[in-house]
Amino acid sequence: MNRAKKTPASQNIQRKESNGNESQPGPSSQANQSLRQYGNRSSTRNKLLQNSQDILSQNVSSQQNMQVQEKMQMTSGVIKYLLMADRNKHPILKSHIIKNIQCNAKDYQLIMKEVETQLFMVFGYRLIQVEGNKYIMVNEVNNYLPHLNFKKSANTQTLLFLVLVHIFMIGESSKEEVLWDFLRNLGIVTQNNYVHEYFGDVKQLVTVDFVNQRYLEKIIPDKNDPTKVEYKWGCRALNEITFRSALEFVATIYDMSLNKWKLQHKAVKEQERLKGREAT
Repeated sequence: MNRAKKTPASQNIQRKESNGNESQPGPSSQANQSLRQYGNRSSTRNKLLQNSQDILSQNVSSQQNMQVQEKMQMTSGVIKYLLMADRNKHPILKSHIIKNIQCNAKDYQLIMKEVETQLFMVFGYRLIQVEGNKYIMVNEVNNYLPHLNFKKSANTQTLLFLVLVHIFMIGESSKEEVLWDFLRNLGIVTQNNYVHEYFGDVKQLVTVDFVNQRYLEKIIPDKNDPTKVEYKWGCRALNEITFRSALEFVATIYDMSLNKWKLQHKAVKEQERLKGREAT
């Protein structure tokens, strides 16, 4: 009889160990699996991070667009307000502008720079700050006459220009009584009547309206005697009208050269020199 060969116990143990090793991954396989899992988690985190950055970028861009639109609306609002407020030619208070647009000091400076640019480029006005906290708008269109906006603007312009020419020709300022004498000689006013059929209430225009509009500046040399008043060119007149236009007007009337009036001609040259320096 053939007897089955007995398998040594050591060989059975080796087979079991071998079978056990095949069913369980080794250290290298476990490391690779861990790396794959870590890579998947890392990729997920990167996608989440990228999505978060995209959303944040969109929010920032949206906020910036809103800020740009708000500043554009504020700029437009200030321009509309200035054009309306300039109708009476009175200086416009800085506090009124800030109240109108309701913004902080930093935004105010940025908005006013844009306002100045658009007023000049679109409307031909130059915005000038005067007296520290006020603004006037000056028309940059060349013209001999001031750019008034009254119901009877031609009449008022003519009167104002005559007054300014008179002041320029006699010096830096004119005493009030000397100014009235000049207008009397022209037949515009009389000793007891300051109302003219063409110019209207001349005294009101000269002593109140032109002063409030900064075409004239009222001076009281002696504080102890407020009845003695002098008038000189105001800041609006200095920015809207040139000394040359005043002198050329007189030279045309007398049919003479500008050099005939040496002091006035010197003042013309000095003003043009200063304005040329400001332009550069």
